[in-house]
Amino acid sequence: MRLAFVLSVIDTVPLALLGILLINTSRLAMRDLVLNDHKEIIVRAAKEIESYINRPQDVLIAAAAALEKSEFSPWQQETILVELALKRPNLMRVSSVDLSGREIASSELGRQPAQNYPAEVLRQIELGMIYISKVKILSNHTPFITMAFPIKQRDKIIGGLVADINLRNTWAIVDNIKLGKTGRAFLVSGDGLLITHADKKLVFKNENIRNQKDVQLALAGNAGSIELSDEGNVKWISSYAPIPNMGWGIVLRQAQDEAFSFFKVMKMESLVIIILSELLVFLVSIFMARILAQPINILSSRIKGVATGEFDGRIETKRRDEIGNLIRSFNYMNERLKKARSRERLSAIGEASAWIAHEFKNSLVAIKSFVQLFPQQHRNKKFVETFNKLVPGEINRLEHMLTELSDFSSQLELVMNKTDLKKIMDSVLEMMEEEFIKKKISVKYTEGEDNLYFMADAERLKQVFMNLIINAVNAMAEGGELSVSINSESLNRPSYMEVRIKDTGIGIPKESLGRLFEPFHTTKRGGMGLGLHISRRIIKKHNGNINVESQPGIGSTFIVRLPVRIIEKKVEEKIMESP
Repeated sequence: MRLAFVLSVIDTVPLALLGILLINTSRLAMRDLVLNDHKEIIVRAAKEIESYINRPQDVLIAAAAALEKSEFSPWQQETILVELALKRPNLMRVSSVDLSGREIASSELGRQPAQNYPAEVLRQIELGMIYISKVKILSNHTPFITMAFPIKQRDKIIGGLVADINLRNTWAIVDNIKLGKTGRAFLVSGDGLLITHADKKLVFKNENIRNQKDVQLALAGNAGSIELSDEGNVKWISSYAPIPNMGWGIVLRQAQDEAFSFFKVMKMESLVIIILSELLVFLVSIFMARILAQPINILSSRIKGVATGEFDGRIETKRRDEIGNLIRSFNYMNERLKKARSRERLSAIGEASAWIAHEFKNSLVAIKSFVQLFPQQHRNKKFVETFNKLVPGEINRLEHMLTELSDFSSQLELVMNKTDLKKIMDSVLEMMEEEFIKKKISVKYTEGEDNLYFMADAERLKQVFMNLIINAVNAMAEGGELSVSINSESLNRPSYMEVRIKDTGIGIPKESLGRLFEPFHTTKRGGMGLGLHISRRIIKKHNGNINVESQPGIGSTFIVRLPVRIIEKKVEEKIMESP
């Protein structure tokens, strides 16, 4: 799990940072794209309005030039102006005037000549300049502007051509610019008055919005897009462009939330993709960690087995990576150690055989000598006492040696029966009671639970505990304390039972701990070194294990753990006999 966590952190953190970076980069790119798109829309609209204004202006300039070249009578001028108005519906009225402001001819037939032209119009004409008025609105809510063009004859200004141009079509152009639910455009004059707006009430009220930032930028001749907030703190995307010849400006606004709504969807989809990617990376990390950790765990377990002297069990692998090479190196090392241990064991067996032969010879020589002397010395009371003491002891010693050799060389078979571990330990301690008294050893016994049964070979377990307690007694030549405890754990489910046998003897040298359970290895004089090896075989046959903890000069503790495969508590039934 630690490896999976490290792998997932290594993979997911950069992925998350990359995802956040991509989202932010995308947001900025999308923002620029939206602003540019809005700008292109409003620039095209500005060109269309400019073109709409320029068409009648060009026609009027051409008409003024025609009047300059010929001296037309008033009725001829009127004919020209009527024809001009009929061909250009956006020309509401076209008139020719003299420098005094008197109307000479008009496109509106039958109307009395008018003399209501503003002085500024006549002033511009006298200066030879084109006049363009502010936007005005008729009583029928029709917006219009007035244009005036000077008329010359023989390089002398004699009057002007004045026309009222209908701007209602600009309303149609601007009103057709719509983006979503909130995106609307509006047109402003040079002094900041609304010419057209989606809310016509603002137009009729002569609303002046010159102080608004985007309007200022448009009237200043700039084209672009900005983000801004209104008085209600609503955020907008605003695009603006000028209409140069007129000094007007056109603005397109759309609510920022709506303009960037697609980005929110994209952001949510990106987050979902990142989260799914993170989850996939995490699962892949767990999978990779298991692939990497499993052979390492197996190798670690086998190394621990080798450390305890278990050389059987080759690790099979088809991997061709570094881990595969490591496993093959371990297999090679294991085979070499197994062969070395085999040679060492053969050497030990040879030494043990020589030692056994020597011990058997000594015992048999002693027995033979006493047997041969027995016919002559059987009446000698002292000889008979020595005979009765020595010969049976040597025979028992030979019998014990033969039993250990038999157990060592034979196939270990268990006879499994329902067994009470406490009763086994009670029996062993009772058998050793006289030895405890003789060696001045006090016993501290922590009993296990009564009537707790499990399947085991009682005689073999008794052999193990007897051997361990005898070793403990031999380690306390000058007396001491023997502690025996039986612990059971988690009795409501398959678990284990633990037996601890602790002495306060001389302890075991550190260099001997690793070889303590090897055959023919002994730390006491006169021993064969098979007792602990056989005990370990018995416990392992019960699927348990046996370990030792020791400190020289302080004592040793042997720990036997037995798995409980079948547990049942004995129920005593009282049978009442009828009288």
